[in-house]
Formats: sequence, C-alpha cells, structure tokens
Amino acid sequence: MNNLRKWNFKIVLAGPGAVGKTSIRERYMGKGFESSYLKTIGADFASKKIKTENDLITFQIWDLAGQDSYQAVRSTFYKGAIAGILVFDCQDPTTMTNLKNWLDEAIKGSNNGILVYIVIANKIDLEEDRRVSREMALEFCNRMKTETGIRFYYSETSALTGQNIQETFDFLAYKLLQANNIQDIAFPANTDGIVDLDDIEEVKKESSPIPVATQSVSGDTISLDEFKILQDRVQVIEDRLNTIQAIIKKIVEKIQEEE
Repeated sequence: MNNLRKWNFKIVLAGPGAVGKTSIRERYMGKGFESSYLKTIGADFASKKIKTENDLITFQIWDLAGQDSYQAVRSTFYKGAIAGILVFDCQDPTTMTNLKNWLDEAIKGSNNGILVYIVIANKIDLEEDRRVSREMALEFCNRMKTETGIRFYYSETSALTGQNIQETFDFLAYKLLQANNIQDIAFPANTDGIVDLDDIEEVKKESSPIPVATQSVSGDTISLDEFKILQDRVQVIEDRLNTIQAIIKKIVEKIQEEE
C-alpha cells in the first residue's frame, strides 16, 4: 500500500435538474438506485477510493444542483476540478442542448482547469420514450468540440440498471492517469460503448447503424435535420432574449441615474 502512487481527483457532475446525476453517483458508490430523493441543495459531495496495481485513486465527486436558482453558488464548486461529467436525459432534447451552458460554466468556474470531459446520455433503459438518438448526441458533442476545441468522450448509462456506469468511471480514472503522464496502466475492460469524439471515423462507425428518428411524446418522430432546425430556432430565441435583457438593463440603469 505504501508503494502505491496516490491521487486525489476532483470530479464535478453537472447538468440540468432531474437528469439522474445523483442516481448515477449513488449507483457508482454502491448504494443502488432510489426512485425518489431530495433535490440536491447547491452541491453534494461523495468520495470513493479505487486501487489498481500501482495507484490508489480517490475520486471526490461533487454533484451540482441543476436548478437555475443555484447558479450563483455553483461556480465555487468547480474550483480545483480536474474532470467534468456532463449529464443529460435522453428523453428530453432540451437537457442535451442545455449542456453547452453547463460547459461554459465549467470552463469559467474551473479557470479552464478541467482536463477530461465526459458527456453522458442517461436513462437509456427507457428506450420507448427516448427522443435523443445516439447519432443526435454525437452530432451535438461534435458541435461543442468544434466550437470550443475541447476533447469529449461520450457514454450512455442507466442509473436504474447500472448499465455502463462503472465502466464510465473506470475509463475516467484511466484518462486522468494518462493526463498525468502515467504510462504503466492497463486500459479498462468493457469500455467499447464509450466514444472518443477526437476519432471522427469512430463516431461515424458507431453512429451510422443507429436510427436517425426517435419516438417523441406525441408519437411523432424527430429526424436529425429537424433536430438541427429546432436547435437553431432555440438559439435565435435565446439571442433575442439576451438582447431584450440588455435593453431592459440599460433602461433600469438610466432610471437609476435620473433618480
């Protein structure tokens, strides 16, 4: 034990509320899945040790509240983080598109100190209700990669069944050791489902057999092209709202000056 290299890695679990961040963490910690739990207040903390042949790794997992009301206090929890796990609900496309805001928050809050980012599509056990296909998610991750230059890994999990959760964290441990220039480490087993977005050919290979259309709540289907159009419309609306907010701010400032 004394000869082991010791590592302390801070990880932030980020993403909108109710996407399953806490359930993923609880499943990984071995506490099992709970169908109901209290909303995370600001941030919740858990620690887990992983022992390999040469290394003793301590994961400090910070589970950040997804509600907008906690945005002001969340920034402090990114400090010192070396890895970011961005989680969305594959039943809700808006939780995926919202990850761009979470990414921006993570970059700013960590002072660009996060070395490894993993995007997780959670709740894949609810296949009939799935509205974000693997192909759509990979396309979105590629867009974020193009916009930011950040390397992403993509994984699909189920907090209910535990599918791919252990494998995702094993992969993360490997990548963090690799980022610290540790070479004498074995690649973890059973990580075939994790996609490296830097490998464009792998993205095409992994995503091509997946149907472009997925079932929506109304029973209609959403194609990848339709999803892109929807995403562009959402961006236009967000830009207009930002403009309106800026105008209102100037009006308020002017009123305050006159007073």
